[in-house]
Amino acid sequence: MILLTGGTGFLGGAFYLDAVRNGNGADYMLLVRGADEAACRARLATNLNRHSDRETADAAARLCQILPGDLQSLATSTDPRLDQVTKIVHIAADTSFDSRQSVWEINVDGTLALAGRARKMKHLQRFLHIGTAFCCGEAPHMQMVKEAPAASHTAPHIAEYTRSKAATEHALAAAFQDLPIVVARPSIVVGHTKLGVRPSASIFWYYRLIDRTGLLPCTPDGFIDIIPVDWATARLHDLLNKPDLKHKLYHVSAGEGARTTWTEFEKGFAAHGHEGQRPYTRFDHKGPEGWKPFDAAFRAAFPERTLLNRTMAVGARKYHRFIAQDIAFDNSRLLAEGFAPPPRFIDYLGTCLASSDATIGEQFVDDASSFEFDEALMAAPVAA
Repeated sequence: MILLTGGTGFLGGAFYLDAVRNGNGADYMLLVRGADEAACRARLATNLNRHSDRETADAAARLCQILPGDLQSLATSTDPRLDQVTKIVHIAADTSFDSRQSVWEINVDGTLALAGRARKMKHLQRFLHIGTAFCCGEAPHMQMVKEAPAASHTAPHIAEYTRSKAATEHALAAAFQDLPIVVARPSIVVGHTKLGVRPSASIFWYYRLIDRTGLLPCTPDGFIDIIPVDWATARLHDLLNKPDLKHKLYHVSAGEGARTTWTEFEKGFAAHGHEGQRPYTRFDHKGPEGWKPFDAAFRAAFPERTLLNRTMAVGARKYHRFIAQDIAFDNSRLLAEGFAPPPRFIDYLGTCLASSDATIGEQFVDDASSFEFDEALMAAPVAA
């Protein structure tokens, strides 16, 4: 039996549907929060429907076993099915960028609770822990980052999410060396090569915003590491199932071969008719003008002073700090295992744009909770 956490999220839902399509969905038990099994299956089906039609989603939600609860509840769970688990895929996470207690409770404490329960699983063969490539911390001009121990949680980090993920990796390495843990670190997961942004517009709104404002927080001849969710989940299945992996840590990333240059990015958006300001120009948020160039460009593109737009500006500033690192992540370990290489973002950009007629602000709602935004107030005006 395979235990999956995070099945009601973007990456986790895509991963589980891959298992269903591969013919082994019935081998999975999904940990899902809910009052009872029926409520859990309903939550799961709703998420899977974003990746598929309703009939497929409902069938997939009925196929697996369900373990109602959360990560913390695993520490005291006496469910006998846990003793039959042979593999764990741990995708569940709180991705908030803000300093919130739940980030640490879920990402650190919850993961350690899962690892503690995993110690009692006598048949466990692999524990696939999904981290983030950005656990490297914040530093300028990192360019091509190799697989290495995560930065300390006391090092500079842009978001509380990446800080907590770094702390989790260190805690697992220190306390659970006896477990068969393999760490997979996805880079920036955006869209789907066939479905575009229908499953989730998360982060895609930001790349549209870059094109709309025409401003980059880094050199225009730099690059960005973006991967589609379907390629990412296929590689996670590879890492789960290949018995003789050479390493315990892998970047699931575009790498040198598929990273996207900003020149390609700009040409791609222009070719697909996206409304943008081109050519792109650079601003330095650490320079004398600080964020003023971005603020002016943002107000010109999004003049309405709504809570939605104000929150989106906050989110864009956070993402600009990530992009300012001019960063990509080496994936040579992954490719050396014989796994399929990633597609380039520019090759499925048109699919992402064609899959939704939502505005940038409407797409931002998929990410808004990471910045403590209340969707119910999204149209509320903000006093000057």
